[in-house]
Amino acid sequence: MSTFAVFGMSENWAREEAKEHTNTYKMENGKMVERTIPEWELAVEAEVARIMAGKKCVRLSPMFDAPQYAQQFMEMARASIVCRDLKIRTKAVLVDAKSKPILNAKTGAPKVGFADWVPAKSHAA
Repeated sequence: MSTFAVFGMSENWAREEAKEHTNTYKMENGKMVERTIPEWELAVEAEVARIMAGKKCVRLSPMFDAPQYAQQFMEMARASIVCRDLKIRTKAVLVDAKSKPILNAKTGAPKVGFADWVPAKSHAA
């Protein structure tokens, strides 16, 4: 069962997101004016910088069976791409501030989502 994944933000993901959400027009004096290609590219670069400076994190990796594979993915990502805030998260029952499971209002079943993974302390012999 795959339960571990790497979350964070990469410049590649931010660039794709910026290209998708940057308009090809701008508003000047209440009128829509088409952007030229260089203007649009500058707007995309500004949006990439804004995304990379923010706090949003997305799943960057496929699901892994064990945390050591996610750790290897993190090491390769840090060495090969521009990224920030990489962390391993695992599928788990979501809990509230009092450590009680959050229940689905319709079904009454506990909600499952991603939670930060903390390695267990090992006892060396």
